[in-house]
Amino acid sequence: MQKNRVLSLRNDLGYTTIDDVIQLAQELLARLNQLGEYKHPLDVRRGRKEVMIMVEREENSRTIKAGAKTYFLDIKETKEGKPYLMITENRFKGEGEERERSTIIVFQDNAQAFSEALTEMVEKLE
Repeated sequence: MQKNRVLSLRNDLGYTTIDDVIQLAQELLARLNQLGEYKHPLDVRRGRKEVMIMVEREENSRTIKAGAKTYFLDIKETKEGKPYLMITENRFKGEGEERERSTIIVFQDNAQAFSEALTEMVEKLE
C-alpha cells in the first residue's frame, strides 16, 4: 500500500474511520492473495523480476520441498541463448541463522549423461 492512499483517506474527512480501515484491510488482503499466486512472491518486493517474467518462469521451474531443504530446478539461458539446468538446494539451518545455498549447473552437452546417471542412482535407492 502506498502512503498516499492512507493520506488521501484522512484528507477526505479529516480523520480515519473504521470503514476506512476495513477498506484498506480488504485491499491489503486482495493484494496479498494476488502475491500468493506467484511462485516467488518475494522477487516482486525485491524488484529482481517483473511479474510477467515470474509467470513465464514457472513453466521452466520446479520446486521440491523436503523438510528443512528446498530444491529448485530451473532452466535458464546463457548470454548466447543456450539452455542449461540449474539445481539449487536451499537449506534452513535454524532460527536466526541464514539459509545455506548450493547450486549445480548442468549444461546442455552433459544433460543426457547427467540424466542417465541420476536415473540409475535413483533406481538403486528403490
